[in-house]
Amino acid sequence: MLRAMIVDDEELSQKRLRRILSESGTVEICAAFLDPLEAYEYVRTSPIDVVFLDISMPEMNGMKLSSLLAELDDSIDLVFVTGYDEYALQAFEVNALDYVLKPVTSERIRKTLNKIGKRRGYAPAESGIAVHLFNGFKIMQRGQPHAQLKLRSPKTEELFAFLLCKGTVSKEEIIDTLWNGLEPQKAWKNLNQTLYYIRKAIHDNKAGQCIEAGRNDIRILEGSMYCDLYEFENVAKQIRMNPSQHEHLLERALSLYTGPLLQGKSYEWAGSIIHRLEQKYLEMLEAAARHYLQRNDPAKSLYYFGEIVKRESLREDIHDEMIRLYARLGRKNEALQQYRLLEETLLRELGMRPEPHLKEHIEKLLHTN
Repeated sequence: MLRAMIVDDEELSQKRLRRILSESGTVEICAAFLDPLEAYEYVRTSPIDVVFLDISMPEMNGMKLSSLLAELDDSIDLVFVTGYDEYALQAFEVNALDYVLKPVTSERIRKTLNKIGKRRGYAPAESGIAVHLFNGFKIMQRGQPHAQLKLRSPKTEELFAFLLCKGTVSKEEIIDTLWNGLEPQKAWKNLNQTLYYIRKAIHDNKAGQCIEAGRNDIRILEGSMYCDLYEFENVAKQIRMNPSQHEHLLERALSLYTGPLLQGKSYEWAGSIIHRLEQKYLEMLEAAARHYLQRNDPAKSLYYFGEIVKRESLREDIHDEMIRLYARLGRKNEALQQYRLLEETLLRELGMRPEPHLKEHIEKLLHTN
């Protein structure tokens, strides 16, 4: 896969491009930056194949950054992604591979990836599927993110979801989980038929082979597809192994978790997996909040602490952090609102009041000029 980096000081634009590139199934997003200087430092120590960069940015514009990146490694493909078309000529003068106008679309990015493939002597993979398990369950043919692949029945969907979440699983476990209570012969017949329908749907959509059935177990061939769950788990592993890239890996992992796993599906077997991933996500949110606290970026810390209390409204320690940050920023009204939200939640859910030191802190804050 192509190792890509995104540099754009607009968070919404960055997230949109990240999503489109991920759905292509041919790009591994190694890092994304709002700050061009941080992007430059990253490339000094990390191999990158292609950089998607905005032109109009503070401190250092995209043209200057592209020149510095070319000095570091002239094999990097440069793709400018901007809201202005007057820079096109200038972009190609610095040997940019492509120039894409915002808002970017899947079709336009696909053309860019084809250009990169031709320059590097390979054709980007159009076979295989892209599966999204967070915030629902979507299956698409790779390279065609708007063409959703439909499976035959709810049971066919559930079997495929079960296999995707388990990776490799014994046939006995599948039957015990999905066809418990059926007589063995009928259960085995259901498994084989349902597996056939999954394979047929994938084959009919000209996607690659992604399921391998052995005598005793069934295995998902992870390398044959893109799956947001697999990328999330991989990035989480990288965070443990590469603490020096902690910030960028955290941002990447958090952007992948777009909602609970298999949201809207009531699969009993998925409960423990959903809980484990949600806890991992909450741990990452807190790690990101405390990281930006150390970096003296209270606004970003507030954002990530706020995401935690949306999901764990009884976390008094997190409410405490937010109240202190609001106070530090001189935002007294918001500090008071946060305290009142905590007070109302504790009273409603537990019949309790916040710790006395929090009330004292609020009273002290309200009496200062």
